[in-house]
Amino acid sequence: MLFSEVYSAYYNAVAKLINAAVDGSLTVKNANEYINSSAFHESFVYILEAIKNEDWPLITKDCRTPIRHHAEMPLTDLQLRFLKTISLDKRFRLFCDENILGLEGIEPLYYFNEDFHVFDIIADGDPFENENYILNFKKVLSALQEKRNMRIQFDSGNDKSHNGVYTPRKLEYSEKDDKFRLLCLGSYQLSMINLGRIKSCSLLDKFDESAVKALTRHKEQIILTITDERNALERCMLQFANYEKEAKKIDDIHYEMKLTYYKEDETEILIRVLSFGPKILVTSPDSFISLIKERLYRQKKLRQI
Repeated sequence: MLFSEVYSAYYNAVAKLINAAVDGSLTVKNANEYINSSAFHESFVYILEAIKNEDWPLITKDCRTPIRHHAEMPLTDLQLRFLKTISLDKRFRLFCDENILGLEGIEPLYYFNEDFHVFDIIADGDPFENENYILNFKKVLSALQEKRNMRIQFDSGNDKSHNGVYTPRKLEYSEKDDKFRLLCLGSYQLSMINLGRIKSCSLLDKFDESAVKALTRHKEQIILTITDERNALERCMLQFANYEKEAKKIDDIHYEMKLTYYKEDETEILIRVLSFGPKILVTSPDSFISLIKERLYRQKKLRQI
């Protein structure tokens, strides 16, 4: 919103038209091309009409402009402060080597660690500021971008050491676990490797995308009954916005939702469901209901200690 409201598709389209007019290359034909590439398809009707009628003192009907210099679109103070805030995120160095140029002396909008208390994320997330972790992360990114196999040495969840050749397929981030994980193909099956468990890795030869078998992952489904009090339905739709789901109305305040997710996301789904308390009831399957009972039992025991 900070960027699209100020420099929306229309601003970008008109900026291209002005630049072409300054260069003396603007015509009605390529004006349509500029507009279609930057704005919505129907936008050319309104923009060209405004140009032909000279409603805007920017471009004349013969596709010329009184403007002498190319259109510049400097960022607002609010946008600069937002970018400064992003650059201070502990995960920023995973994707960029340096701070964003031009942000020197800019005051951030907020400091995440000081101004926010996140209570639904586990405390042992990935070591984002560890130099070895950063190095491994960047190698994984390079492998995904360049389509290269990798040799990865890592420890599994049960502390067993593994060392093998893998074909990287996808990098995911778990918001609740605060961890990155790499989906890759090993010798026999799909593997999921937490980046925080990688001891070392190296880039190998490139692979042929067409020769790699499709990424298949096991899906699970749960059925929820939502009591729409305190905006529970809206909060639920937002909470599970990135998951496949179907919802239908049962009565005035109750809704049924079928939620589909990957098996490896089960713990995260469980935590999110429990965060709604009595406003969400899991009706199926029994295996997921058992997981809820088990987790609540463990929490009860911890409180008694």
